[in-house]
Amino acid sequence: MPSAEAQQYYAAALKQGQKEYKNCVHRGRYPYIQSLQQVRQKPLSQVALGAMEIPIYLIVGSTQDARCNSFSPSFFPLLEPETEFAGKWINLCAAQLSEGIHDPIKCYEYLGRFYVEEGNKRVSVLKSLGSATIRAEVIRLMPEQTDDITVKIYKEFLDFFRCSKCWGVHFTELGGYAALQAAFGFRKDEPWPEEFQRKFKRHYFSFRDCFYRLGGGGLGLTAGDALLRWLSFHSGMEFLEMEAEGYRQTLSAVWKELCVYTDEQPIAVSLAPMGEEKKTSAAAGLLPFTRRKLRCAFLFQKNPQTSAWTASHDRGREYLDETLADSVTTACYYDVDPQGAEAVVEEAVAAGAELIFTTSVALIDATLRVAVKYPKVRFLNCSIDQPYVNVKAYYCRVYEAKFITGAIAGALCKNGRIGYVGSYPILGVPASINAFALGATLTNPDARIDLRWHCLPGDYMEDFRRQGIRLVSDRDHIAEQPEGAQGLARLGDDGKLKLLASPSWLWGEFYVRMVREFLQDPRRIPLAGDSERALNFWWGMNSGVVDLRYSDDLPDGVRELARILQTGIQAGAIQPFQRRITAQDGQLINDGSRPLSMEEILKMDWLCDRVDGSLPAYEELLPVARPTVRRLGVHREQIPPEEASL
Repeated sequence: MPSAEAQQYYAAALKQGQKEYKNCVHRGRYPYIQSLQQVRQKPLSQVALGAMEIPIYLIVGSTQDARCNSFSPSFFPLLEPETEFAGKWINLCAAQLSEGIHDPIKCYEYLGRFYVEEGNKRVSVLKSLGSATIRAEVIRLMPEQTDDITVKIYKEFLDFFRCSKCWGVHFTELGGYAALQAAFGFRKDEPWPEEFQRKFKRHYFSFRDCFYRLGGGGLGLTAGDALLRWLSFHSGMEFLEMEAEGYRQTLSAVWKELCVYTDEQPIAVSLAPMGEEKKTSAAAGLLPFTRRKLRCAFLFQKNPQTSAWTASHDRGREYLDETLADSVTTACYYDVDPQGAEAVVEEAVAAGAELIFTTSVALIDATLRVAVKYPKVRFLNCSIDQPYVNVKAYYCRVYEAKFITGAIAGALCKNGRIGYVGSYPILGVPASINAFALGATLTNPDARIDLRWHCLPGDYMEDFRRQGIRLVSDRDHIAEQPEGAQGLARLGDDGKLKLLASPSWLWGEFYVRMVREFLQDPRRIPLAGDSERALNFWWGMNSGVVDLRYSDDLPDGVRELARILQTGIQAGAIQPFQRRITAQDGQLINDGSRPLSMEEILKMDWLCDRVDGSLPAYEELLPVARPTVRRLGVHREQIPPEEASL
């Protein structure tokens, strides 16, 4: 008899409801479905959306307070089998089992959740029978305009819904919907074809189910957040071709990445090598499984003939080869196109590389996608502030040397006006600009810094020359250049630069010290499975990886001043940002009683009051600068997502 079967379903649903009720009471949570009156106090404008299929899991309450106590939060029944409520529930269940329930419920949607006006028992029956969706007449309640983050995210959802007709994708931060659109090759306002809508919904709900079955509910993430993170390692096409077991395996592989995403301090920063370096053969400190030569691979986006950046890293690789010849062997891959980089990283792994360095931030996406497949290989990318456990980031604290060249410029400047040409508005660059300005005012209280940018159009050197600016800080010394000078230089009337002093990036010393760290104890570059947080290496002058290069024309007294400052920085006695600092807008950044933290230095998004100029907006940048700024920009979270294609 259908009614007997329906009674059995009610008994099972009641048991689930009572269990959920007890768990909620035990944990101090509200044990019933929500009332719409509990979440909104004022009447709101309404928009009729018509009849549509909605996900049952998004139905969280009722519009009528009196009916809320009949259901647990997941809409399982709570009243005993002898009640009138139970009888109606059982009859509805019997109808669903025999011929189906066809009448749509009526509900209100508010901030992406649904509250039932008519049909609470139908929701409960279908939920208990395992239905994923239910037919509903939906009326949307529009929230008031406020600065509340939930409302702002919902406004973004409305744009997304117009394109996708997809319920249930939620984010905890702004920008998620546009990023999701871009990940699947759509513009922010581009409608999804109906076939794509159906395919995405099917795969998303499978992904969502796997995420929560693996324990995602305890991470403080939504399934939408997890999907965006997952798409850092896999393509949109893979998402649309994968089934439940594939989602389970791939989510498990990146689970620590999801955990790090919600950590208040997701990144641990190494500021210097940990151990005492052994100048004799590094093989003496090897663990048994590393007694053979360590295989390292280096991937370069360009080649030494066309890129000074690549040339400097490649010389660093050669220095590593020479210095640790008994312990290390290296392989190099030039002209690696970011679009096809995965195959090259895979090739390096297949060749037996145990440490893989990708020397450009443009290669990090490919590095990430390969890294999750090989948890026993260590991957490092030359960048900073990267919250990934599978790929470590490394960079140099060049702002320390900039502080010294600023002091040199202030000492030599006669009119108090000094030019500075920044590279890109990315993490670490404002710190270098500000450190330079603070160094200049240390030796010349009247100094002002005229800031220009390589990433903007214009002839800044000609502008400096016309304005009578004769001391200019240009690009740092990373490789020998046949023309022009690097770092701090004197600008002649003919427009040519003559080097005075320059920060010097010693990538060879960096790689030698990094590999020695590993050889002495592999745990210093932990495997992803052994990492609780992302690890970024940000080493400076005290590690020997940043130095100063001087011209013979630099006066002896100024050179001695620079030496004293460098010794003080290396010993920790001098910290460039431990002084009174005021920003351009008049805000007091530091009263001088403390040093700024590494987090404050790295993520500076302000310029001090001695700098004339500003950080350029993304829309102003030359095209060549945009990919790097998108990844490492000071205001990267404000940049619209890049449109992608499947």
